[in-house]
Amino acid sequence: MFVDAAAIVAILSNEAEAERCARAVMHASSPFTSAIAVWEAGMALSRLEKLAVPVDVSLEIVTRFLDERAIAVRELPPASDATSLSVEAASRFRNHAIRLNMADCFHYACARYYAVPILSTADEFRLTDLETVP
Repeated sequence: MFVDAAAIVAILSNEAEAERCARAVMHASSPFTSAIAVWEAGMALSRLEKLAVPVDVSLEIVTRFLDERAIAVRELPPASDATSLSVEAASRFRNHAIRLNMADCFHYACARYYAVPILSTADEFRLTDLETVP
């Protein structure tokens, strides 16, 4: 299961979907994420409306969270695959009701490349061809 930044942020800032996401992580056999998701979660958690801490502190919190839950940080797919899959996501899922941003497109690329479901709080992934974690 690919754990996207929104799920990490939800758990660490006790958002509405924190319990659902935490349960999914606990029951996953080999959850993983990417450096892009770690960066995005660290940036989001440092904001005033979240944890209101310096970025280096929020990144430390994210890293400790991942370590404690055995969520691996995997490499992005090889450059040609990461490029083609993220561009595919942008071209297929960015112009209608679905609003994938750049990081979302790379999260999509990781989940597709590794052929795993994605854990997120973002409803837009439910409107793609990815399997999403309920």
